[in-house]
Amino acid sequence: MKGSFENSPAFTKLLFLALVAVVCMLAAFGVSSVYLLHAGDASRPEVLRMALFLQNGILFVGSPLAAQYFLWKAPLADALQLHAPSPGSVLLGILAIFSLSPFIDLLAAWNESLHLPDAWHALEQWMIESERQAAEVTARLLDISSWGEFWGNVLVMAVLAGVGEELLFRGVLQKTIMQGTRSVHAGVWLTAVLFSAVHLQFFGFVPRMVLGALLGYLFVWSRSLWVPVAAHVFNNLCVILFTPVAFNEGAKAVEAVRSVESHAGYAVAGVLVAAACLYVLRRRYFSPAVS
Repeated sequence: MKGSFENSPAFTKLLFLALVAVVCMLAAFGVSSVYLLHAGDASRPEVLRMALFLQNGILFVGSPLAAQYFLWKAPLADALQLHAPSPGSVLLGILAIFSLSPFIDLLAAWNESLHLPDAWHALEQWMIESERQAAEVTARLLDISSWGEFWGNVLVMAVLAGVGEELLFRGVLQKTIMQGTRSVHAGVWLTAVLFSAVHLQFFGFVPRMVLGALLGYLFVWSRSLWVPVAAHVFNNLCVILFTPVAFNEGAKAVEAVRSVESHAGYAVAGVLVAAACLYVLRRRYFSPAVS
């Protein structure tokens, strides 16, 4: 059974991965629904946090681990490139995603200002309502009052989300698309589009796609999945640190930076720093022969 799909066409592999993801998604929905029925008040942050832990654990960790068993004969660490990265590559990945954040903020502001044609008004209203509900859930999770809640958010929203989403999107999906298209860039950008679309937050589609592409290139050029995992976890951790009431001083600092008139200058500088990080990463750690 191990690696039974390894010699199959890329399209067949993608269909199999989609099937595994759907099965895991249904299982995640079923398990979390049972939990919510027994937990009582589903609006409590601790209940939402546990439901999110169950959903993400089953879908984003379970599905890639199950899929890779049938997609490749290589051991888990080789199939998903879970080899220990060099400290330098991890630092470059974290610096790249941190430096890009002002540019991502500008993209987010631009994306939020977009509107669909009048003929698609109903679709736009559904998108707005979907984002409003997601924002409410996130706000309840981030409005913390104790260190226990903080570490719970770190575990669920930073560590589990970072590890799980990178396992699925970069470790399995991007690798499969790259093998099928024989193109690094096609694999990175197609995966980034799907990565953003799956979040169902359409007014943040473009910035999340760009972040997905950055994570994709970090994976390819570091040759270790742990590099985009570290960058992803760091990015989510910054959201946890700077958003909740318990860390309102950090939130004030972020708002101060966003209000600076030269924010566009920070964005340009950040893009240049992120590009430099990717350049150094590719030159120092990437071997085309391996790809």
